[in-house]
Amino acid sequence: MYLTLLELSEFRSWARIELALEPGLTLISGPNAAGKSNLIEALYLLAALRSTRASVEGELIRWGADAPQTMRIAGTAATRAGEVEVEVAVSARSGTAGGGARMRTGAPLTSKRIRVNGVPRRAAEALGAIRAVQFTTLDLELLTGSSSLRRRYLDVAIGQLRAGHASALSRYQRALQQRNALLKRVAAHQARASELEQWDGLLASAAAPIWRSRSAATAALAAAAVVRHTELRAGNEAREEFALRYVPALPDGANGEDWEGAMGDALAQGRGRDLARGSTQIGPHRDELAIDLDGRPAAAFGSRAQQRACALALRLAEADYLEAGSGEAAILLLDDIFSELDPDRRERTASALDGAEQVILTTADTDSLPDGLDNLSAAWTIEDGRLRGR
Repeated sequence: MYLTLLELSEFRSWARIELALEPGLTLISGPNAAGKSNLIEALYLLAALRSTRASVEGELIRWGADAPQTMRIAGTAATRAGEVEVEVAVSARSGTAGGGARMRTGAPLTSKRIRVNGVPRRAAEALGAIRAVQFTTLDLELLTGSSSLRRRYLDVAIGQLRAGHASALSRYQRALQQRNALLKRVAAHQARASELEQWDGLLASAAAPIWRSRSAATAALAAAAVVRHTELRAGNEAREEFALRYVPALPDGANGEDWEGAMGDALAQGRGRDLARGSTQIGPHRDELAIDLDGRPAAAFGSRAQQRACALALRLAEADYLEAGSGEAAILLLDDIFSELDPDRRERTASALDGAEQVILTTADTDSLPDGLDNLSAAWTIEDGRLRGR
C-alpha cells in the first residue's frame, strides 16, 4: 500500500496543498515551525481518523480560515485490491465561527464527516481503509507517558486490521459510563445496589472481545519488537532483553480462558470499592502494556538512548504487525526522528527501513540524515509556507 495523492485545505498552518506521491522515500525538509509536522499529522489522520496532537478537533481548522470554516484532508492510496480514497472533513458548527460559542481552548465546536470512496462512513467502519504507522520525536511518551497512550498504541494497530475493534471499544465505553453513573446514584441513595447486576453483565460482555484482541495483538507485537530491538541495538551496547507484556486490569490469577466470567466475578467482588470511589476500578480502560529491559521497566531504568530504541522498535513492530495481518506494507510516516539519534543508531534505523514500500520523512536538518537512506523518489522543501520541489 502506498499513497499516490494528498489533498488538504484549511488544515493547521496550510491553506491548501495538492501533493502527488510515489512509492519509495519522499523527503520533506524545512526549518522548524514550517509545517512539516502538520503534514505528517494530516497523512496519519487518513489512517487513524483522529489527530494524535489535537485536544479537540476544532484545533485542526486553520486559524483565520474563511467561512465556512472547514478543514478537509483527502488521500488516495494504491492497494492490491485497487485504489481507495479516504476523506476527512471537520467543520465549525453553525454559530461557533466568527466569534460564536467556542471550547475553552478557543477552538470552535465542530462536526466531522468521513467518506471512503465517496461513501459516508463512521470512523469505526473507515478505520483500516488506509494503514499507516507514525514515528515522531514524542514517541518516548509510549514509555514514559500514561498507560492510556500505550492502550491507544494497541487499539490503533488492532483497529487498522480488525473492523470490529473500534466498535467494541465504543460499546464498552458506553457501558462503563452507565455503570459509573449508576455507582454515583447508588452511593447517593438514589438507586438500589441490585441494579448494578445488569450493568456488571453488560460491562463484562463488552470487555471480553477487547481483552481477546489486545492479548493476541500484544503477542504478535512482542515477537516482532524483540527482533526489531535487536536490529536497532548500537554496536557498542551490551545485549539487552526486551519484553512487551500485556497486563489486563483484572485481579491476580485471572486468565484469558474466560474473560467475561473473570470480569463478572471481579466486578461483584469489588462492588464496595467501586461504590466508595464512584467509578469502576477494573476493566480494559485500566489495562497496561508493560515495556521492560532486562526484566525492569524501561521507562524507569532505561537511558534516554535505550528508551528511544524501545520506542522505535515498537513502531517498527507495529508496521510488521499490520503487514502480517493484511498482506500489504503499511505507509511509514517519520517526523524528524533522525535528529535525536546518534550516528550509529541513525544507520541502524535506516537499515531497518530498507525495503519499505513507502516512507515519508521530514527533517529540519538534512545533514542529520544517514547515508543508508536509499530509494529516494522525491524531495520537497518548505519555503515561505509553500512546498517546492528540490
